[in-house]
Amino acid sequence: MNNILEIDLDRKLEIKINNEKPVALKDLSLSLLSFNHQFHKFIESETERDLDVGSELLIKEVRKGSIIVELVSQAAPIAPLLWEGGSLAQWASVVEDTCKWLLGKSDTPPKDYTKQDLQEWNKFVEPVAKDQGSQMNINVSDGGTVINNFTINSTEANAIQNQVAKKIEQLDTPEDHIHKMKVMYWYQAKFDTDSDTGNRAIIDDISKNSLKVVFENLAVKEDMLHPPASFDKPWHELAYLVDVEVEAVRGVPKMYKVLRYYPEHTFNPEVE
Repeated sequence: MNNILEIDLDRKLEIKINNEKPVALKDLSLSLLSFNHQFHKFIESETERDLDVGSELLIKEVRKGSIIVELVSQAAPIAPLLWEGGSLAQWASVVEDTCKWLLGKSDTPPKDYTKQDLQEWNKFVEPVAKDQGSQMNINVSDGGTVINNFTINSTEANAIQNQVAKKIEQLDTPEDHIHKMKVMYWYQAKFDTDSDTGNRAIIDDISKNSLKVVFENLAVKEDMLHPPASFDKPWHELAYLVDVEVEAVRGVPKMYKVLRYYPEHTFNPEVE
């Protein structure tokens, strides 16, 4: 059974899915829509900003064992002039290079990708990833002459999706875990100055939950334990302005490491 995506622009681009099982309509639709959106973004990024570029997938023909659609674009007369092999050949190269990057066969992606972009590449290979033994063949030809041709099998499609999940997790985790000048107040405090256990605090700007607190060094902890004498409350009932490093597990904050605190900004949280 073959599902065929045929795009007739300046060249012919065909995506053939050789599937072992019937392809779910939702998976195929999301795959085609994701492919279309990525092509549209590619054309937009490579043309002038004031150029009105639009593209959409139109179902051209449905028959037993085949689905044929066309990608039409307002940029069709212009886009082919940007590349020697035409826009479809260039786009197919981007698709191939993206797949190679997600398969670990190259170190850098052909373009910068956002979280949404990665999610769409995940959807693009979904029909093949779900069907063990299937494969997707992408072919660009000009008058019967093959310009570009490559294949993604179900094992590779699954590997692509696994890599997409890892890269999205990396995007969700900020590179800089240090948050400066945040208000912290104690939820639970242990009065043993030599112990880092039993101390929990809340920083509303980061998490509404109380998290474990440790200190980068004892000097920072000793300073916080001795707030200005003008307060009539013990240290663990005051609010502090601190710099903290946030330790997270699977993107969820789990622990604060207090790096510095600003004694001049200490205040009583019960006083407005």
